[in-house]
Amino acid sequence: MHAPRLAIVSVLAVCLLAVSPLGSVTVRGQAALQTPEQFLGFRVGADTKLARWDKIVEYLKLVEGASNRVRVRELGKSTEGNPFIAVEIASPETHARIDYFRGLQRRLYFQDGVPADAQRDEIFQSGKAVVVVTCNIHSTEIGSSQMVLELVHRLATDTSPRVKRVLDNVIFLLVPSLNPDGQIMVVDWYNRNLGTEFESSSMPGLYQKYVGHDNNRDMYMFTQVESRLTARLLWHDWFPSVWLDEHQQGSNGARIFVMPATDPINPNVHPLIYRWNAIFGQSQGAALEAAGKDGIIYNSTYTNFWQGAMAWSGWWHNQVGLLTEVASVRVASPTDQRRGEMGRPPAPAAEGGGRGAGGGRGDAGGVLPAPTDVMPRTEYPRPWLGGRWTLRDIVDYELIATMATLELAADQRETLLRQIYEVNRDTVEQGRKGDSSAIVIAPGAQADPLAAYRLVERLQMGGVKVYQADAAFTADEKNYPAGAFVVPMTQVFARYAKDLLEKQTYPEVRRSPTSPPEPPYDVTAWSLGLQLGVDVVFVKKPLGEAVKLTLAAEAPRPVGTVTGTGPTFAFDYVGPDAALAINRLVKAGAKLAVAQLGARGDRTTTVDVSGAPAQILQAIARSLGLSFRSVPKSGTARATRPFKAPRVGLYQPWTGNMDEGWTRWVIEQYEFPYTSLHNADIKAGKLRDRFDAVVFTDQQAASIVAGNESPAARPEYRGGIGEDGVKALKEFVAQGGTLMMLGNACDLAIERFPLPVKNLKRGLTRDQHFAPGTVVRVEIDTASPLGAGMAAETYGFYNNSPFFALTEGFASQTAAVVARYPNANVVASGWLRGEDLMTGRAAVVSIALNPGRIVLFGLRPQHRAQTQATFPMLFNALYQAAQ
Repeated sequence: MHAPRLAIVSVLAVCLLAVSPLGSVTVRGQAALQTPEQFLGFRVGADTKLARWDKIVEYLKLVEGASNRVRVRELGKSTEGNPFIAVEIASPETHARIDYFRGLQRRLYFQDGVPADAQRDEIFQSGKAVVVVTCNIHSTEIGSSQMVLELVHRLATDTSPRVKRVLDNVIFLLVPSLNPDGQIMVVDWYNRNLGTEFESSSMPGLYQKYVGHDNNRDMYMFTQVESRLTARLLWHDWFPSVWLDEHQQGSNGARIFVMPATDPINPNVHPLIYRWNAIFGQSQGAALEAAGKDGIIYNSTYTNFWQGAMAWSGWWHNQVGLLTEVASVRVASPTDQRRGEMGRPPAPAAEGGGRGAGGGRGDAGGVLPAPTDVMPRTEYPRPWLGGRWTLRDIVDYELIATMATLELAADQRETLLRQIYEVNRDTVEQGRKGDSSAIVIAPGAQADPLAAYRLVERLQMGGVKVYQADAAFTADEKNYPAGAFVVPMTQVFARYAKDLLEKQTYPEVRRSPTSPPEPPYDVTAWSLGLQLGVDVVFVKKPLGEAVKLTLAAEAPRPVGTVTGTGPTFAFDYVGPDAALAINRLVKAGAKLAVAQLGARGDRTTTVDVSGAPAQILQAIARSLGLSFRSVPKSGTARATRPFKAPRVGLYQPWTGNMDEGWTRWVIEQYEFPYTSLHNADIKAGKLRDRFDAVVFTDQQAASIVAGNESPAARPEYRGGIGEDGVKALKEFVAQGGTLMMLGNACDLAIERFPLPVKNLKRGLTRDQHFAPGTVVRVEIDTASPLGAGMAAETYGFYNNSPFFALTEGFASQTAAVVARYPNANVVASGWLRGEDLMTGRAAVVSIALNPGRIVLFGLRPQHRAQTQATFPMLFNALYQAAQ
């Protein structure tokens, strides 16, 4: 579907039009609105041609200036300062009353209470179908960011009845790129290497400053700027009823995945949402079939269960959440694939293919092997059989699917509004009649009271209404203090709150009674209270009218205090925010000392502060909600040790390591100074002169040493730390440095140092032990310096990383288990195969080599910046390295 050459420029509704000799429509006295092809100098989707983000924004603003159907809103700035925009497209008449229609949409989602009958009828009769389409969150999946140019031009200029029906019945919100920074990186990298032997080279870093491909796993933690801007658009500003997120998949198999996804479903999603997912997905599929397109599949690969994948997070917000995944090319370079034969799969030895299969590199000539999934069936009636595939093909498939979404929303406007209203009404009603009436979060009942406030802030970002109790109250025979947070289930986003906070139980999926259960596609647990170390209580009985609640302030914080006259003050070292306070105090020039009080197993840690200006203490107390108290000059003796700030080196490979990015984000947010180390920095040696701690994040040991050895890689990014780097690490530890290994990087230390530790995960098959993402119980040695500030029993996130047993070591070594899995019931939320293999095993081990230390974090304490309950272990290891 190509954009027509006819273009309308409209500044005033009554302007006179004149037709230019080229056929484009102009306003008298003004230049014609260029087509995307005229503006760019090449057709959208042309081989090896890409529009960069700045040109995309420039063109969209050009359209805005020429059409009264289009408005461009800058929602904010991206992580690296680029414009993060949404395009609002509707008829001029709708734009003239846009606040009125936004108000109707708010009422549809009960934002001002349950609508009265007259208001409800007004929504059905006058409301619009609000549809949001988000593009290009994964920046190498570049096609949708290009497609939007033709899509917007068409909607701005086309005068056909089809487009008019869309404009009159739909308010279309288009986010051309959810990751503008990455879009720029990918285009620049591709253009740099185009026409060279490195044209297919992957980027040496992440295509988002911190999280790379993991950016669509952030829609409930909201750590990234882009996630927060998107959440505000969706659940605070517009409340769209339909959300389509456009992606690309591997190159070998189906050409496009459309909804519905495959089993299992999530019980907290209303069935009507799943029905509408199928209706919209099949409408997309039908439009593609009608256009003669091959390779359209549904009920494949992607499951209906899990949180966090952008549009699918809309399900728990009572929004139709859609995903399309179009087969990829080599960014903008075509792929060629050997032809298969309908109904005759190739021999088993052949490579590639399969449902949702990733792209292979092909044979020596760059040709991909023939598809293996060539059997026609209900979900895949016209399989892709191979051939040439181009960026223009991606653009065409996405244009057809997007227009089909808009047309269905226009045609079914009133039905959609009525049924979304019913989903919202039923959600509120279930809060009155269901198993739970409210969720209570009491800060004072937590090991880390500040964690409760951080949890509330995340719920608020997701649109959940959180209240505070005006006075003490009793619920289910349990007493709660004034100020406790309450999430009533009689609200439209109650399903979201429930799903985020309860324990996940992954449903077993078998294709037949005798088939083995299928492993999950992605993570199976996200219980946010557990990950933050917050105890949440689901209240069964109604609270009653006697319990008075007030809507909580946005991003609430407790009131921090500074009491006493000093000159020495102390605060409790509890939770990750205590590390932030330490780092700010060190930066301000304060002198710190750490004291551990109490018996083993019931030990608390405090930090003594001297030499800090009063205004610094007040500012930290106010911003973080901490309490500083004066330390008496006499009284009980306090055994303290002086505190030194650590010098931290963080290894950054040239392979785009997402765990490194997340780790970098975490230590930046908590204001640890650090230096990124590349291969050459490690190989150069003399690390101890510069660093107390060197951190390696989750990466296979062989990859750390060898790096990217592909001939397509640019020479400056080939290789790893090599044997010279290993030697430098041994020298660093021998001179008293601390080597911190996270996840699979632990194997490098176990293999290359004589450590009394065995990785028990290594060598286990997927059938023996497998966990794509599970919240687990963890026991902490709080008497260890690495366990300071933590609860003795807490939770972590586990996904196929090492777990350990201690073995025989040298007399000069001291190996200590800092964190272990319990002897029973390791799984707290989600799914894990082979749980018994982990029971009683070590999760984190610290080995003192005298001198030097190696800390093995089999359980990664900073996973995706979500596991705040285990952040202190990471911070403590950094601090200990300098002491």
